[in-house]
Amino acid sequence: MSTGSPFTAAPDVVVAPGVVVRLAPAGTSPYALLHELGAGRVARRPGRAPVAEHGHVSVSRTDGLVAVALSDRPVGVDVERVRPLPDLPQLVADHLGPADAAAVRGSDDPTYAFHAVWTRLEAILKAEGIGIVDGLDPAPAVRARWHLTTLDAGPGHCAALAVPVSTGHRV
Repeated sequence: MSTGSPFTAAPDVVVAPGVVVRLAPAGTSPYALLHELGAGRVARRPGRAPVAEHGHVSVSRTDGLVAVALSDRPVGVDVERVRPLPDLPQLVADHLGPADAAAVRGSDDPTYAFHAVWTRLEAILKAEGIGIVDGLDPAPAVRARWHLTTLDAGPGHCAALAVPVSTGHRV
């Protein structure tokens, strides 16, 4: 049976000491993945980040994939399926700040660029413990608190991880 995902197993990606990410096919329980990674009991909190018994966690789901991150410090992960966006110019105008909007508009592949920017921004917001309802253009001081890493989510997906700068670990 094919899941349509490039991930047939659930490989762990250790992106820095104390930070592990797992990508798995859609339908996989993110809470089971986090338990396997050592998070212990994970409490779901609708509309808010889950809380783990051991460490900080972040969860993201999209068509075809689920991503989880477990860390010894705050963490944010986001994954999105890259899909056509007929209203891309309006999404850029409504949701991105000037620098991010210019990067998307100037890209050879604006649709992919939008998804890449979106995952990076959403990873920051998740790590901060806020959602996109508060806006998708974090202030420069907020952005400066986070190291961002682009994750290889396979063809047709974008993924990003945010970990604090203050840890001294470059990602």
